[in-house]
Amino acid sequence: MKGKITTTFLILINLTVMMACRHPRKLARNTFPAADTGKVAPVKTEDSAAIKALQLFTSEMLKGIHTNHIDFNTFSGRMKLAFETDKKSHNNLNATLRIKKDSIIWISVSAPIVDEVIRAVITPDSLKMYNRLDKQLYLRKMSDAEELLNIPFDFSTLQDMLIGNPVYLTDSIYQVIKTPSVISFSCDHSKFTSLFNVYADDYVLQQSKVLDKDSTAPIRRSCELTYGDYAKVAGRKFSTTRRIYIEEKNVTKVSLDFTRYDFDIPLTFPFSMPSSYKRM
Repeated sequence: MKGKITTTFLILINLTVMMACRHPRKLARNTFPAADTGKVAPVKTEDSAAIKALQLFTSEMLKGIHTNHIDFNTFSGRMKLAFETDKKSHNNLNATLRIKKDSIIWISVSAPIVDEVIRAVITPDSLKMYNRLDKQLYLRKMSDAEELLNIPFDFSTLQDMLIGNPVYLTDSIYQVIKTPSVISFSCDHSKFTSLFNVYADDYVLQQSKVLDKDSTAPIRRSCELTYGDYAKVAGRKFSTTRRIYIEEKNVTKVSLDFTRYDFDIPLTFPFSMPSSYKRM
């Protein structure tokens, strides 16, 4: 598969490499999957009753996961942002995120002293972004941006990832493992293999992992997301803490800690293109 499994935050952060590096914050990586697969006996193919029970359980689990799907008209959030790679790290960035569902994603990334360094507007058709430090302006069709950035996402997938909904979740579920606290399972996608951990009591996401489907590739890329510190916001269960662990040739860790989050409030999405900036 061609491409990297990543998030737009990484794209934006990587454009801030001219900033002074700081001591890295240690970003913890949880074990995935949480369940101990060695303690679970597989269902025998001839055991029709067990197969039927598993199918019923899987159906109920999917229903519970879909019930937790976050629906909204608009979303506004502020977060503390940190990232760490093999070569650099930034600990105390701030980001503001605004989303109008199925229409626009607006992101602003700020750093101490220099204030805003990146602003981006993403729509289903286009990507507009400027870098204040290097005075660069990026204007792309979304299809061209995907090719340029070498990452396989569309607007809908990115929107779900940012809001905290599961991505690449399908009905083709297998390897279901139940423990008293967490349920682990895998599902099949045309491009990826996806793994999920959900809490057993309410089917809320604990972790998800997306891997290249081609296990024979020289480098099997993966993106692992951990969700925590859920808050109840207008009837929605919203993860205020995210940890992202991306593994390719190198390893990238991202920490997102939401300090504010509001749904369905009036929003604006200001973006003016500086005429003096160099178009890239």
